[in-house]
Amino acid sequence: MTVFQKRFAIPVMVLIFLATLFSVLTKPASAVRLNSQIVSGVPISFQEQYPSAPASNVPLTVIDGKIGHQPVYTELVSRGVTPSDVLSLTRSFKGVFDFRNARPKDVYQVCLTPQKKLQKLIYKTDLTNQYIAVRTDNGAFYTYHRELSLEKETVAKTFTIESSLYQAVTGQGETGHLVATFTDIFSWDIDFYLFPRKGDTIRVLFEKYYLKGQFVKYGKILVAQYIGSSETFSAFYFDNDRQAGYYDENGVPLRKMFTRIPVKFGMRTSSYSIRRFHPISKKYKRHTGIDYGAAHGTPIYATAGGTVAFAGRRGGYGKLVIIRHPNGYETYYGHCSRLLVKKGTHVKQGQEIAKVGRTGQATGPHVHYETRINGKPVNPNSIKTVRGKPLPLDQRARFEFVLQTHMQMMADQLFPESRQTASKAKILQ
Repeated sequence: MTVFQKRFAIPVMVLIFLATLFSVLTKPASAVRLNSQIVSGVPISFQEQYPSAPASNVPLTVIDGKIGHQPVYTELVSRGVTPSDVLSLTRSFKGVFDFRNARPKDVYQVCLTPQKKLQKLIYKTDLTNQYIAVRTDNGAFYTYHRELSLEKETVAKTFTIESSLYQAVTGQGETGHLVATFTDIFSWDIDFYLFPRKGDTIRVLFEKYYLKGQFVKYGKILVAQYIGSSETFSAFYFDNDRQAGYYDENGVPLRKMFTRIPVKFGMRTSSYSIRRFHPISKKYKRHTGIDYGAAHGTPIYATAGGTVAFAGRRGGYGKLVIIRHPNGYETYYGHCSRLLVKKGTHVKQGQEIAKVGRTGQATGPHVHYETRINGKPVNPNSIKTVRGKPLPLDQRARFEFVLQTHMQMMADQLFPESRQTASKAKILQ
């Protein structure tokens, strides 16, 4: 080795070492396991900086879409994403999101270059969960899950009934979902096909969730009241660390053996009667149940838990479900269009068991709801069942605290002119 070679050998070796070290430290992000990262915050834009992200000045075509009943692969390819990019996305999302779990109505956004090269994908399963892929400089995808945080607001409102409960609530800007939740709470005590009556009011303390100021969904109803002309019904949400549910002001659970009605929406078309004029036979005869008119295909729910004793066709009942309950009780659900349970099936209270129809002797779509005790028909509205046991003493103090806190929140909003300590009499009157 010449003197010249010896003079430059060491510096060259140092330079080679430094170049190797630099290449390791600047390894592309796609080669590192980044796809398990969870980010919380607000939606991102493509211009945000990521490790090895492409330049922000790339001209992109943005396409928004919604998943239908075809596979995600077919959907993305139909919007211009190349099959190879879809397969690369599938591999890159491993551990973050499985496209086999995609559902109809999921939404997505793709960003394509003029050469139809995918640069970014945002896939949304709901309003709060986003699954994002960004192409890096080496051509691979950097993927991660972002869960957006929602703002919660607790709202108290009073609704006065003029024509219907639904119109009273929706007339103040709320949705039918709030109505359905409210009626579910009192389904053991109130037949909402008889109630409500004009002039009755309801008070509700409930949660609403927003995303960047836009309403997203309802949370829990914390306090619910139905104030009629002669009686007031109250319900308070309480989680006792074993079972969350609704209780009256004395800590007694509202849940009973039977709910009042088998369908959530519709109208009562015929009541229990000893002597009723039959619209088909044109004769007066006993009507052994209550008819609830509803649109064809409306879900029918079991009013109590039990075992299906019969599921099939039976004379004028048409398609019929009979559920056997403890202590000699049976419930009948007639004129169904479709049966969802079989004989011997155990069903829970509130479980969907059939669809409304007009099979058998029926002039229109409805469900004939019938209650029998030891084989004899009785008026379903006469059924009086016992509620569960009150909260144990070791939980009463906590329940009272939650009750008073929620009543105070309701009073502060409904009666702002009198911001004093709420009392039960103030709220329950």
